[in-house]
Amino acid sequence: MTLLKRKRVLAASIETTPGTAMSLSGSDAAFNCYDIAIQTETELEAREGQAAFGMRASVPGGYRGKVTFKHDASWDGTATEPSWADTFLPACGWVKSGQVFTPRTEAPGSNVKTLTIGVYIDGMRKLLRGCAGTFKLNCPTGKAAFFEFEFTGVWSSPTDTAILAPTYPVAQSLRFASSTTTWNSVALGVENITLDSGNTVILREDPSDVSGFLAGLITNRVIRITGNPESKLVATQDRYGKLLDMSEHSLTWSLDGPTNSVMTFTAPKAQIISLQEADRENLVVDEIEWQANRNGSNVDEECSITFTAAT
Repeated sequence: MTLLKRKRVLAASIETTPGTAMSLSGSDAAFNCYDIAIQTETELEAREGQAAFGMRASVPGGYRGKVTFKHDASWDGTATEPSWADTFLPACGWVKSGQVFTPRTEAPGSNVKTLTIGVYIDGMRKLLRGCAGTFKLNCPTGKAAFFEFEFTGVWSSPTDTAILAPTYPVAQSLRFASSTTTWNSVALGVENITLDSGNTVILREDPSDVSGFLAGLITNRVIRITGNPESKLVATQDRYGKLLDMSEHSLTWSLDGPTNSVMTFTAPKAQIISLQEADRENLVVDEIEWQANRNGSNVDEECSITFTAAT
């Protein structure tokens, strides 16, 4: 049977017990994911033979894999956050309180989660369990913003399984437009701004399991934000001075939806850690990388994502 690349569906379910696979159905695939790729990362240990050139059969190591995909920053503007956010963000260590997601320094449990992720490819299913991840948010000015997710998990052998037929959400994508985009209260004329959650993800070893692993775990994060705002005179914003004096200021921007729904991103203590001159069609710009630092003595407040329902 010939398999078509475009005939694929991603399903994901939050695990009750980290590392224990959940059953997946059509309701778990109600996402509009794209550019989906799932790969095994199992390494085989090479073994040399004696007496001559040549190799003996290699032995597989731990069964691990990775899945990557994109998902638009879409939302219908209701009081309920979108299912993609409620599913994927907690498995990247970002937990919801009210309508605000913030990163947490926690192992999977009551707040941070792990996922079972299945990719159904035209009659075949590839599955990862115990998935923990990281993400990048890309916001091109005037265009739809989108997330790039990367999850690491325990690999399961593929099976021949019918492709799922979910009911897809119809919420429109939010655009990086009508945004108050500022650092230290100075407007930033950027072409694009990117948020990198910067998670370090490992798989916990477990000799009692045939895979050699239990589940994924986030062990560190360094949140970085990059953008290319138009250059300013020193009198307007002394960016080079702020680079040298370790200034920390609030960096914020938002995404606008067709129903007046808004998604806002805020890093209260954003510090410039890289600053380079560049040009954008002969316009002088600054290529800036900010580090989202700890908000004073408050932990887990380096950055936030706030959903504001339509009014």
